[in-house]
Amino acid sequence: MDTLLSIWPLSEHSNFQWHLGEPVPHRHPFHQIFLITEGGGTHWVDGEERRVQAPWVMLLAKGKMHLYLPNAEARGWLIDFGEEFINEDATCLLSHFVASANLPLEKDGLFDQASCLARLMWDIGKIKADTSRPALRHLLAAFLHLLQARIREQGTLNQAHRASDFQLFQAFLRQLDASFAAEKEVDFYARQLRCTARRLSSVCKLVLGKTPQNIIVERCILEAKRLLVHSDLSIQQIATGLGCEDQSNFTKAFRKATGETPSGFRKSRVLIQPASAAGS
Repeated sequence: MDTLLSIWPLSEHSNFQWHLGEPVPHRHPFHQIFLITEGGGTHWVDGEERRVQAPWVMLLAKGKMHLYLPNAEARGWLIDFGEEFINEDATCLLSHFVASANLPLEKDGLFDQASCLARLMWDIGKIKADTSRPALRHLLAAFLHLLQARIREQGTLNQAHRASDFQLFQAFLRQLDASFAAEKEVDFYARQLRCTARRLSSVCKLVLGKTPQNIIVERCILEAKRLLVHSDLSIQQIATGLGCEDQSNFTKAFRKATGETPSGFRKSRVLIQPASAAGS
């Protein structure tokens, strides 16, 4: 950017040029705010896709990999700015905004005022003079202050969602402990928890960074390790008890997860008898 802040309108022409240029995911060394006043589109941020429908405000923090594809009806404003361009008070607001980067709006007074501030920044920004910078700095801070209450509301809502996600994850672990020997399919656990497999996957990735299928396999391998070390069951009996009738398939799965065969794992972890027991 030539300046620390630039703003331009989203229009039918700019949207057409956007698609014509065959955009690809990219990142910026500055922050971006999208104020979508009409239409919508699709926004990918660090691999996560979100459908956007006006009225909507999006904050894209610098350095994030993203791609925004507006639809033909999309209208609004795109604001680029560096952290140096806002004062300390506005920087605090920006940190709250980063935590609630997608902010659905209503077509109410706040929306009208935000749109007016964006247009005013656009009009003043066209002057391209150093004398316009103080006014733009104050207008951007005013824009963030205007959204402050809505940003905090969204942050509270996000915290509630995170609490709900953690509760679902804990319920999944409880169901897994009760069913892992017989049930290996993610759809079974989703049905038991009355959610979609997609939601369960999203929650598992959020909490552990793993898929539900990975967690199911890991739980089975953990049980296999326990039985190999702390029971006298044969490897075939352990495999059968964990729902795998074919011992060779069980051995392949165990080796893939641990780097050892079940028999090798058992031999390397045979408990050494205490000296007093050995001498009795």
